[in-house]
Amino acid sequence: MSATTPVVVRFGLYVNNRAAVFLGAGFTLQSLLQSARLAEELGFDFVSVGDSILAKPRYMPIPVLAAIAGQTSRVELATGILQPHMRHPVLLAKDWTTLDALSNGRSVFTVGLGTGDVKMVEREYQLVGLDKARRGRAFEESIDIMKRLWTEDRVTFHGSVFSIDDVSLGLEPVRKPHPPVVIACGGYVAKQAGFGPNDFYNEKTAGTFTGPWERVARLGDGWMTGIVEPAEYADALARIKQLAAEQYGRRLGSDFRTVLNCWINVNADARKAREESVDVLQRYHQLPMDHETVERWLFYGPPERIAERILTYVEAGVNAFQWVIAAEDQFAQIHAIAEQVRPLLRAARATGATA
Repeated sequence: MSATTPVVVRFGLYVNNRAAVFLGAGFTLQSLLQSARLAEELGFDFVSVGDSILAKPRYMPIPVLAAIAGQTSRVELATGILQPHMRHPVLLAKDWTTLDALSNGRSVFTVGLGTGDVKMVEREYQLVGLDKARRGRAFEESIDIMKRLWTEDRVTFHGSVFSIDDVSLGLEPVRKPHPPVVIACGGYVAKQAGFGPNDFYNEKTAGTFTGPWERVARLGDGWMTGIVEPAEYADALARIKQLAAEQYGRRLGSDFRTVLNCWINVNADARKAREESVDVLQRYHQLPMDHETVERWLFYGPPERIAERILTYVEAGVNAFQWVIAAEDQFAQIHAIAEQVRPLLRAARATGATA
């Protein structure tokens, strides 16, 4: 351990709107709402939900967050992630502005390209009429348009995917200048095709962590990623900050959100925690999980072991953790994170220590 300036670490709970569809009684939509209320009561900083059309069927994110907004008063409401390029940006901007108003400015717009089973992802793009090869361009254009709609009276934009002329939302978000836009970017390429959650297997990059960092540097008020080692995270974050400064004149300071998406299972018996977690991950993703993906993505075992690992990521630059529960008993895990893991981190910060 080494002394340093204490870092404020934010904890978020991923209230699983996919698991609520098909993983059983412990993951229902009503349980999801109860989990969000419990997260606020126990001091979590934000709650989040995911997004998919066909590849990972789930309850839609904005209506779910609107329901959570009505049952909470403090926690931020985030997506982790939402796929903006799958919708028209004007309609999405208006939907999200409505959510921001309903939550009194508590929304955080976390967005990414999405992933999943390759064939099902292809079907999603066919359904919305978008060439998958153009999804990166569609993603970036949608963010550009939405930011302008949130901050300008009237917007004209002509891109290669989206075009609008003289459009005004007629309303604006409560959060100024607009809800934070956190870009999900980067991923681990499994060593073997067909393993892990991602759909971008490439033989040349197998076994590595890679991503289009320029996108975050240009568009992001924050960055989220997962399945990454601490050293890889630190290297990518340094590159993002370098690109932001050199190419866009942006200084990414302490308000830049650096979010790690990870699964968690707190259990005194590490072996049992891992076994249960792998079962949940494979049922959830409906794909086999290789050893490397599990070890990179999953925080498991006794609270002391989990806290020590968290601190290695804090030292690498992470300032927020999006926890996805890899256990059948969701409520017990929420309590364990809040009551067993987080106090250990507070104690470490009180002494000015990181891993």
